[in-house]
Amino acid sequence: MSSYSPDVRQFHKAKQAEAVRNAKHAQQQRQQGRKPAGGFSFDRTRLPAPAPYYESQGLALKGRGAWLDAVCPFHADSKPSLRVKIETGAFSCMACGAHGGDVLAYHMQLHNMDVKQRATLSRLGVETASNSFHLSM
Repeated sequence: MSSYSPDVRQFHKAKQAEAVRNAKHAQQQRQQGRKPAGGFSFDRTRLPAPAPYYESQGLALKGRGAWLDAVCPFHADSKPSLRVKIETGAFSCMACGAHGGDVLAYHMQLHNMDVKQRATLSRLGVETASNSFHLSM
């Protein structure tokens, strides 16, 4: 027996149905060659592999397993406090709280860029120190 009231269950069921509708709508938009709501589509499979990317940014990844340690570039750090999930590129600093889900999030935070700035540089083919890999938006 569930401890949730019928109203709460109905709310969660409605939210799930809305999420399914939104996903179907976005898929239809992509199939028709249109960009989903939000203004742009982004193919994350075109991001660089996490391990070589982080090493090219000067991080010395250490450890074993899915999460590796590195010295955090977001604050003055002397001990490795940044954890990097090597399969996805996700990162999280245990000291300053910096976090993100992939190498794009890391790159944007490290170089103080927002998505629009990053997309503009990428579209123009501009190569700078803070724009060291090609993203297709």
